[in-house]
Amino acid sequence: GFIYVVSSCRNNGTISQELRYPFTGTVVQFWQESSPTEENLIETMYKDTINRNKDIVYFYNILQAQESASTIAIDGRWGSGKTFFVCQTKLVINALNPSCDMDEEEKAKVTIRLPFPKNNEENENCSIAVYYDAWENDNDTEPVLSLIYEITKQLSVDFSLSDKSIVKTAGAIIEAISGHNVNGIMDTLTSEDPFTKFKEQKDVQQKIKDFFTGLLAERGNRLVIFIDELDRCKPTFAVHLFEQIKHYIFDDRITFVFSVNLEQLQHTIKHYYGADFDACRYLDRFFDLRISMPPIDLDKFYSQFGLESRYYVDIVTKRVIKMFNFELREITRFYSQVKAAVYEPTHNSSQYDFSFSDGKGRLIILMYIVPLLIGLKIADISKYDDFINGRDIGPLIKLFDMDEENRLLEKMLNCDESFEKAEGKKLVTQEEMIKRFYNAIFVNQYNGNKYSTILGQYEFSKESKPFALSASSMMSNFAELS
Repeated sequence: GFIYVVSSCRNNGTISQELRYPFTGTVVQFWQESSPTEENLIETMYKDTINRNKDIVYFYNILQAQESASTIAIDGRWGSGKTFFVCQTKLVINALNPSCDMDEEEKAKVTIRLPFPKNNEENENCSIAVYYDAWENDNDTEPVLSLIYEITKQLSVDFSLSDKSIVKTAGAIIEAISGHNVNGIMDTLTSEDPFTKFKEQKDVQQKIKDFFTGLLAERGNRLVIFIDELDRCKPTFAVHLFEQIKHYIFDDRITFVFSVNLEQLQHTIKHYYGADFDACRYLDRFFDLRISMPPIDLDKFYSQFGLESRYYVDIVTKRVIKMFNFELREITRFYSQVKAAVYEPTHNSSQYDFSFSDGKGRLIILMYIVPLLIGLKIADISKYDDFINGRDIGPLIKLFDMDEENRLLEKMLNCDESFEKAEGKKLVTQEEMIKRFYNAIFVNQYNGNKYSTILGQYEFSKESKPFALSASSMMSNFAELS
């Protein structure tokens, strides 16, 4: 069977693992996404695995430049690394705040590899930062209460929920931190319908301001609240959180940072207000600044797990990543599966007899078709179904379009064929050869009259498609071939 051995190497949201091939003893290292724990966040910044340290510094400077109430959207596709980015920025903000209770050694670990200017002086206008996962809290009926709970919990306020409700705990915390007479707000928070009572109180905004005045006292001049995963939340929760922030927590000393996929968030807003609602304009009124997630250094990221084009399957793997425009999370999943599926025969092919035409055909399937199948399953399962059922050659054409030399196609030509005009040679287009390749695996019917298709050096048969599907599913036993 399979034996999984987890190692301790973590890199930019990925964790190194090993897969031991069944019955062979061959060990293959692959990658899985890891959680943004403090250890992972710090180690990723220390190694700067995707060259984003400079972007963290740029963004920190943008946040420090805020002088009034502001809301900022960090826009990125799902899996682009938004959570790691904002959690790392949160760490940096708190590490650079002298009043933060983070120990000096940890502060040094957080900032030592960040490219701050050498003459960067300690800023007296320090901020404090908290992180709020909206998706984890979208069952709450009043979003702002769980937000206040997270703020107080993360800012080193010791308390225990025990049997108390979040509402009562939040009220007690407000009273303890603010130093003000907040019996009124305490009663409101513990009532059955707190926000109806809030609306009845003319001075509720002042009481919220008093809360943040007490919260920020001796801690910093500005509170940065990172709100993550809002685009995954139920529409009612997302809209209520927006509106409650606007009405109750909009303060000159607070910056809200929403890490979202704005396209998906617009769909969420429309789902609440209706398909004809102008969600883009709604968000424009709410966000003062929109920032796109900075691009990653793919070459540096690839080098972290050995995807450096030393083998042809690695070249094809990179092309598939580019072809589908995979984000970090998708790249990690994709490469893990490709490596588990085809590592042994494509990286140690000398151990196998691929010298015959059918063996060469199998090797080409492992190098080209299997990575493409795995990529299609991640990118679009309907396109995958069309591709394997002989209905759509498009993905294979697109993959070959990314190969400037197309040496494989040249080796599939018969001896009397050429891609260029030549005496005694039949002129064949590359697209025609790609079609032959595709048909040989996914379209041609093999029976008693036709046992196989020969394309130059390669042979394909009725076994080619099942072989490709088995290998891409990582359920094949071809690693046992001698």
